[in-house]
Amino acid sequence: MGEVVFKNIKKVYPGNVLAVKDFNLEIEDKEFIVLVGPSGCGKSTVLRMVAGLEDITNGDLVIDGKKVNKVASKDRDIAMVFQNYALYPHMTVYENMAMGLKLRKIPKEEIDLKIRFVAKLIKIEELLDRKPKALSGGQQQRVALGRAIVRNPNVFLMDEPLSNLDSKLRVQMRTEIIKLHKELATTFIYVTHDQTEAMTMGTKIVVMKDGLIQQVASPMEIYDNPINTFVAGFIGTPQMNFIDVKISIDDENAYMKFGNEKLKLKISKLLLNMKEQQNEMILGIRPEYIHIEPIKNCQELVGIVDIVEHMGAETHIHIQISDEKLIARVPYEVNKNVGDKIKIFIDETKLYLFDKTDHKLIGKLY
Repeated sequence: MGEVVFKNIKKVYPGNVLAVKDFNLEIEDKEFIVLVGPSGCGKSTVLRMVAGLEDITNGDLVIDGKKVNKVASKDRDIAMVFQNYALYPHMTVYENMAMGLKLRKIPKEEIDLKIRFVAKLIKIEELLDRKPKALSGGQQQRVALGRAIVRNPNVFLMDEPLSNLDSKLRVQMRTEIIKLHKELATTFIYVTHDQTEAMTMGTKIVVMKDGLIQQVASPMEIYDNPINTFVAGFIGTPQMNFIDVKISIDDENAYMKFGNEKLKLKISKLLLNMKEQQNEMILGIRPEYIHIEPIKNCQELVGIVDIVEHMGAETHIHIQISDEKLIARVPYEVNKNVGDKIKIFIDETKLYLFDKTDHKLIGKLY
């Protein structure tokens, strides 16, 4: 079993540096959990505490029902894949993979069977006699994975393992790791700052900021119902557009104002529940819901093209409207130039409202 439970975990470094604050999380057996957030948010520290490489200041870490705060790393039945792969340069691939098994006094014949089975599984059979310096980055990554797999742990820990690879290899290795998770049926805890990795790999995502969990949910729940502006802005490429708006409500109508723009809104349940007649808040709209052709249930705005980014399969257009800038994600064949006047149509059904004070999600407008 690979159940991992964090109970009020706190990590303070010398100098009273608070890295992780009141971290509570239950990871079920066989889940693929991704910890994601910007540099310095505490995600790698959490992983290292699970690995036994960092002491826990307060709280309890429980693996398979056993408190492991004081249990040595080698006795936790976990395996970790590091960002720099941490291969022994003077050893062959075979010897690197065998090292952990030898330390556990596993018979030589059994070690050989395990290594050759795993080498075939991750397609590195022809590399077993090479040393790390003779391997490419992608090959070293596979070896690091293989070294972890042969130990057959209950929990795999991965700390930004793909960050040193080029973009093509990252995509390839993402697919391979997803396949491995399904084949091995083991708990994976994966750390990354790359929200694309988080969205494509995890069965559940843990978004962190400043040592605190912001939201825990499935990838689509995180994307569709972000709990606050940080999560909404961190997950999604390009990030969600945010506009400071004022919503006013009278007996029959509602209006949204920003800059010189004033949009008439249909009365919705969310608007009816607003207690104040003048509401300052933050409007959120994802770039893919800003269109350049009219659609059903849309608001029309006119702006000036500020930047055009051709991304291949799509184009990102930065648009200046009053004092605000919006990014629209449109088909690649859309041909606009900097300085062009442009009409855009915002999908009303995809508008989010966030509290201006605490930045928490109030709800979807409709």
